[in-house]
Amino acid sequence: MTASAFSVGTMFPSDAVVFSGELVVGGLKSKDRVHSFCASCFGLVYSQVIGAEHRINLRTSMLDKSSDFAPFVELMTSEKVPWIDLPVAHSFPGTP
Repeated sequence: MTASAFSVGTMFPSDAVVFSGELVVGGLKSKDRVHSFCASCFGLVYSQVIGAEHRINLRTSMLDKSSDFAPFVELMTSEKVPWIDLPVAHSFPGTP
């Protein structure tokens, strides 16, 4: 979902976030996850794990003050490039 070496998301309770504008479901098809995009520009807005509808993983760049959200955990480190070293509290080779 990104051409970058990493993607930054911030987890929020689903009922704590309000969206303006139309969202469409698309992207990588998975029985475990739903990806929602802006209907106007098709930018990824958030993803949600099926069975955990109480939370969403919002694309941090969608926030007005995204710099306020420093990384806390990194996932999928078994696939990361060796020249990235983030100062995070928790690191997992896959998804916990």
